[in-house]
Amino acid sequence: MGSIFKPSTTVVQAPSTSQTSYDIPEYFKEIQERTLRTAENVFSQPYTAYQGQRIAQLNPMEEAAANVYTNQILPESGQLAAIGAQTYDANTAATYANPYQDQVISGALGDLGEAYGQTQKSMNAQAIGAGAFGGERQGIENVLGRERYLDTVGDTSARLRQAGFESGASRFAQDRATQLGGATTQIGALQSASQGLQAYGQQARGIEQAGLAEGFRDFIEKREYPAGQIRQMVGALSGAPIRSYGEERSG
Repeated sequence: MGSIFKPSTTVVQAPSTSQTSYDIPEYFKEIQERTLRTAENVFSQPYTAYQGQRIAQLNPMEEAAANVYTNQILPESGQLAAIGAQTYDANTAATYANPYQDQVISGALGDLGEAYGQTQKSMNAQAIGAGAFGGERQGIENVLGRERYLDTVGDTSARLRQAGFESGASRFAQDRATQLGGATTQIGALQSASQGLQAYGQQARGIEQAGLAEGFRDFIEKREYPAGQIRQMVGALSGAPIRSYGEERSG
């Protein structure tokens, strides 16, 4: 009897090997090589520093404003302070004294002396008429009359000099007020002029500074332009759906 198990044979196919190579197109190679050469050329260039002006200098109007402040406002302020510090003392009183004051006092005292003389003559005439000329009573009256005359002279002189002093003080106060007002007005006008010059100068300097900043930005953009172009090209190449050199696949 034969075996119930019949022999069978299974044929297994031997594994096969395949290899695939990829290469990029020639036009793509040219772009890559040109980009690389350009990048190498840019890389070899030395650093270029900006040689232009970056900070705007003071505008002539601003310098003029500073000169007005230094050469005019400050001196005027010093004079204003000096005027305000003035006091009416003996020296100042002599300056503001009425030039006719002495004449007025002399005339008044002369009138008093003349009146005293007339009084003395009248008293002497009365004494002679009464037969008492040169007597004790006449002597007493002469002394009293002399004292009254001296008191009147002193009082008149003092009042006239006091009036002259007060008149001088009033003129001094008026002059000082006028000087203070004039100096204050002058300083205000100079300050307005200085502020106007400064504002105009600052505006002009701001425009100049904006131009300098724009020139610097243009220089930076021009200097960085080649490198930026290379970066854009490298980015475009790296994103292209093309295999790299020598890539192989085996299976």
